[in-house]
Amino acid sequence: MSELGQNSVERTLCIPLWSRAIAVRKLPTILPDYDSVRILEEMGETKPPTIFYNMECAALAGAIRQYDLSCEIEEYVNHHPEATIVELGAGLSCLRRQMGNEKNPWINVDFPDVIACREEYIPAGEFEKNVISDITDHRWFDEIPFASEKGAIFLAAGVLHYLSYNDVCKLIDAMGRTFPGAWFVFDYVSEKGKESGNAQIKMTDNATKISFSMENAEKEIPAMSEAVSKVVQKSYLEGYPVKGIKYNWITRMYIRSKREKYFVVRVEYAY
Repeated sequence: MSELGQNSVERTLCIPLWSRAIAVRKLPTILPDYDSVRILEEMGETKPPTIFYNMECAALAGAIRQYDLSCEIEEYVNHHPEATIVELGAGLSCLRRQMGNEKNPWINVDFPDVIACREEYIPAGEFEKNVISDITDHRWFDEIPFASEKGAIFLAAGVLHYLSYNDVCKLIDAMGRTFPGAWFVFDYVSEKGKESGNAQIKMTDNATKISFSMENAEKEIPAMSEAVSKVVQKSYLEGYPVKGIKYNWITRMYIRSKREKYFVVRVEYAY
């Protein structure tokens, strides 16, 4: 995958892309991402990073995250129909296309080489905009169309993992002061999850390492900012149930093994 580089944060884009592509075949009821299959074909990628990615549980890991975020978006937009939706570290996420959302303003924020790759493979929609920025450089705030009466929901999928704890604290606080009434939804890992996640990344010959972890978001995040009004933590794999789906026994064991490791958190900011 020459566009993204051999050993970089961006190289990890291929990991969720493969998971989502395989999930189209193995778990088609979980918000299928047909674009992921197309993108990999256009890139000339012919096999996933490891054979593990061909298993149902690996496909679940990628597909369920997009599904989790879609549930949060739907809930917020239900109360704020004109809300702006922002993906931080958007990578090659096709969530807007997966959801069929053609009406809300949608902003994708990421590094220059990632945005260049994104623009090559994912056509921007009518109300969609790509913003080049490091998310720790808060000047990207100025690129977000925001009115408190319309609202905004911010998403960070597999992104904050690679920031320092201090950078995450600063980001959460600054967003709360700049975007009152917004939601910030992201996934995170516990210390045990960080260890297992780094072992998995190492198997893909990627030099990137997970840095950020928490043990209890509902206790830790309110201490990061006075702008936080509420924090809701859910299980990454079980917090947003998919109706009628049945997993094989290996996947059920995988889910049990991750219960104390992988989470999704929703930070609600005060008006």
